[in-house]
Amino acid sequence: MTLIKKKNAPKSIQTIVDDIIYSFHKITSQNTPIYAITITNTDCKTTEELRFYLTNKLFNRIHKDYKHSLEVLNYSFVIEYPTKVSMGNQIPDNCEVHTHIILGTTISKEHIEYYIQTTFRNPDILIEDITKRDDKMNYANYLIKQKHLLTDDNYNYKIKPS
Repeated sequence: MTLIKKKNAPKSIQTIVDDIIYSFHKITSQNTPIYAITITNTDCKTTEELRFYLTNKLFNRIHKDYKHSLEVLNYSFVIEYPTKVSMGNQIPDNCEVHTHIILGTTISKEHIEYYIQTTFRNPDILIEDITKRDDKMNYANYLIKQKHLLTDDNYNYKIKPS
């Protein structure tokens, strides 16, 4: 059974945090390479716009291209506001949001980067292989650092069983 985030009633901040940590642990417990990816300079101005691009234009396209292969693609992402914005309590209507992605995949790093480059106009991409890092579990805490700003639109995941 595939683990997919469900849209139900609005979730509490604690439920969202638990969801993010749970999806992170599910991905890191599988036997695939794990990449921590940060994408900035997406030209997306809202969390909703970036979430649409990530879910529909990036991950759905990769899934479609690889659905008849043995490749694995499990992901979890969190959308964040710039640090200077997140330090206040109000979110402006228009600001440069960015994303942190945890990707458990057998698809090559180069192919993943290609998909990201062709999804966004001129993104800044940092891809780090964290598969063998001893401290990778600390990354889950990094993903929830803006927990006071998390909403149901700020994250998503899709994880198939191994």
